Amino acid sequence: MGAFSEEKTFIEHFAETANNFSQPMRKNFANIQIAGPFQVYVDNLDKPFSLFFVSHANPTQEILRYMIDNPLILLILTLSITTPLLWWFTYTVVKPISRLQKAANSVALGNFKIDPQLSQNGPLELRQVGQSFNRMATAINGLISNQQNLLSSISHEMKTPLTRLQLAAALLRHQTGNNSAIQRIEKEITRMDKMINELLLLSRQQMNTQTKRSIFPAEKIWHGVVQDAVFEAKQRHIEFEQNFQLSDSNSFLNGNPELLQSAVENIVRNALKYTKSKIRLNIFVQEETLKIRIDDNGLGVPPDEFEKIFQPFYRVDEARTRSTGGTGLGLTIVLNIIKEHQGKVWAEQSELGGLAVTIELPIWLNK
Repeated sequence: MGAFSEEKTFIEHFAETANNFSQPMRKNFANIQIAGPFQVYVDNLDKPFSLFFVSHANPTQEILRYMIDNPLILLILTLSITTPLLWWFTYTVVKPISRLQKAANSVALGNFKIDPQLSQNGPLELRQVGQSFNRMATAINGLISNQQNLLSSISHEMKTPLTRLQLAAALLRHQTGNNSAIQRIEKEITRMDKMINELLLLSRQQMNTQTKRSIFPAEKIWHGVVQDAVFEAKQRHIEFEQNFQLSDSNSFLNGNPELLQSAVENIVRNALKYTKSKIRLNIFVQEETLKIRIDDNGLGVPPDEFEKIFQPFYRVDEARTRSTGGTGLGLTIVLNIIKEHQGKVWAEQSELGGLAVTIELPIWLNK
């Protein structure tokens, strides 16, 4: 067979274990591969010879052949190689991206606290994006804080001359008596004082929207308000219809309950203020959104002014608004609160003939 002495030794050793013609075997010895035995007859002899094939083995090919013949070992080897790579990819790429997404969602909710990890972990490109994102959040937070502080400072500064005007009006009334001119001055001073108080309230609400967030049952924002409104409506002989379609399992909100309660109270109070004889309240959940709708049968608002009534200091009817003590900031405050909670609020014509105001708020799904 042309085998060298070393190969002959390997064949003899292999022949001791592989001696069944019906089940040939194959085995590697160092850099050679031996296969056999195969039954061969020579010169019509009755006794067969054992034939073995010897070939030089390619280690790489043999390893691949072995892996193909043993898929379980191939799977284990593949997992042992890919698992560390996947872990590395997750830690260095996916995790920083998830952290950036979480930070973006936090900013969308109005929380501008920066995350130092964004500029420290991950590939260079992601670290640069994280650093830019933190700078953007800081800049936006600074602009909003300056605006809020300016509004608060102006409102506080206006309090001092207003107090002096109140004192001067009181002295004038004491000296000249109570006449229509003095009454008009005091009425305007009172209205301005209320307006300044609402400006201060608006500023505080903007500052407290994120600092006092929690997850709470949605019922908390209307339960007490509706009870008080029903009592007042009964005293004034106003029909107050209530319709609730809620499920305890999904009726949770994420936000500032005091501010949301204030927004609901504002639209309910407006309905009580302007209705003639009937109010309808509908509260229900639709497509993971809480909807609160209040209808009245008052005079209503012209359709072209449905959006304008949410603007600061806007009045549909100057005389009517002043007679009811309005300042033009109530619905502006409502709009600000609802938008800070990623919700919507709008006005439209009511089926009752007056005005309908609807508030939409996203339901908290991960309570």
